[in-house]
Amino acid sequence: MKKNFIYLSCLLMTMCLFTLSSCNDDDIDDILITPNSECPNLGLNIGDICQFTNPNSNLQDGIVNQNCECELNVVFDCPNIQANFGDVCTTPNGGSGTINSDCDCETSSNFDCPQLQLNFGDPCTNSNGIAGAVDQDCNCTETTTTFDCPNIQANFGDACTTAGGDNGVIDTSCDCQANNSPFDCPNIQANFGDVCTTASGDNGVINTNCDCQANNSPFDCPQLQLNFGDPCTNSNGIAGTVDQNCNCTETTTTFDCPNIQANFGDACTTASGDNGVINTSCDCQANNSPFDCPQLQLNFGDPCTNPNGGTGIVDQNCNCT
Repeated sequence: MKKNFIYLSCLLMTMCLFTLSSCNDDDIDDILITPNSECPNLGLNIGDICQFTNPNSNLQDGIVNQNCECELNVVFDCPNIQANFGDVCTTPNGGSGTINSDCDCETSSNFDCPQLQLNFGDPCTNSNGIAGAVDQDCNCTETTTTFDCPNIQANFGDACTTAGGDNGVIDTSCDCQANNSPFDCPNIQANFGDVCTTASGDNGVINTNCDCQANNSPFDCPQLQLNFGDPCTNSNGIAGTVDQNCNCTETTTTFDCPNIQANFGDACTTASGDNGVINTSCDCQANNSPFDCPQLQLNFGDPCTNPNGGTGIVDQNCNCT
């Protein structure tokens, strides 16, 4: 028994030595362990640093995006929402806001660009000290406007203030000349606050620079905070109504029949409920004419010309408005 054990032990040792001596380094297959990557074509994962060739044929560092492309690495103050502090955003309630230092969209102030405390179009100075205007992205964009009078950054006909403190306009010598015109802006024959149409086709008002500025106010006449036709009081204390040029025009209506505040020929309703017109006795007489307004020989809504030569339409009182 002991002899057999010794025999088996020797046999096992011989086999081990044979195996070890027959396996050298050249016989061992190389095993490559290739880790899985999100972007096999790049051998990188999303968010990894990469390099790409820019339009100038120079290598530039980038970052692997969600499409496994190497793009320019833009650093945001708020990378999760790809935005910077002060960027314009929309609040959860659908209102206009800006990104605050906590990367939340908070309600804006009264400024279009609260971080600048400026509105779109306001003059500004960028980080290079160059004058510009605030664009729709709240950036201070360099203005390349060419002025007729570059030294005073004004054009011929612009509104200005003379040395004596009077309103004036810039003349062709680039001097501020007293304005003897009835208009605040003689070059466009308009006054401050007049209704106008902007270059983009929106409703606007003439500002103090004689430019047509978009009207973001709920009023037709923001400077008066009134709408066309609203009652008003002019600078002389006389009552009137707001006209289409945002002027408070005195109302001096004189009626043919002051007791009923009507004129001859005005539309009325007879005692029996029929349509009629005011006759020269200031009575409401049945209207046997085919016209709503016999004295005009026109119907309600027809185009007409008023006594001042202006065009309008016939209203329900047979007036040309």
